Amino acid sequence: MDRERLSQLKRELKTKLTELEKILEPAFESSPVFPGVVTTSKHRCGNPGCACTREGKLHEAVRVLIKFKDGYATRSLDEEQLASFEPRTDAYRSLRKARGSLGKWQKTVVGLLDQIERERRSLQGLSEEDRKRPLR
Repeated sequence: MDRERLSQLKRELKTKLTELEKILEPAFESSPVFPGVVTTSKHRCGNPGCACTREGKLHEAVRVLIKFKDGYATRSLDEEQLASFEPRTDAYRSLRKARGSLGKWQKTVVGLLDQIERERRSLQGLSEEDRKRPLR
């Protein structure tokens, strides 16, 4: 057993606990979430007399893409609705990002635990023949 390597792995594992607290912060917030995305698009209306056609000043449309179980829907938002939807969709995105980060974190921690197990593994008490066989 390489004690220095084992000590290094344990320190790495300890830092992962701090990372976990940061990853889970959005889960402990109490702000409401909404499964959607607020987007802003610019477009031309096609009216020959409009400034968007003459001067290139495009119209802006603010929309929310709503995620339903059976599909998606897009709805236009006015300024008041935008003020309501934007913080909730931002909180939703933050929560989903935390969920994705948690999966990556878990994979890393499982890898560290496997390395720690290999470093701590002892073949004491096994016959010479059994020592040659790989362990799981």
